Amino acid sequence: MRWGVMIAAVPLAVLVASGVAGCKDPRNAAGECLVGGATSNHDKVVACSKPHDGKIIASVAHDTDCPQGTDWSYTAKDLKVMCVHNEQKS
Repeated sequence: MRWGVMIAAVPLAVLVASGVAGCKDPRNAAGECLVGGATSNHDKVVACSKPHDGKIIASVAHDTDCPQGTDWSYTAKDLKVMCVHNEQKS
């Protein structure tokens, strides 16, 4: 009976590990860059080496928790507040 449980558990563990191993934690978006501004659709994340309009400097629970240097903030789909510094790269 124990071997049956082990045989079932090993593939499950491998499946879970492979699904999580390469994923970036979406709750920590600090350092990501965005296209768009405070008044536009600003949830398009791009590589900071590409043209962008702002950089997420913190991901917090409330907009009042944004650090100094925040130019604007928005609430992401996961309800975390993204604190953004205007930073343009063409």
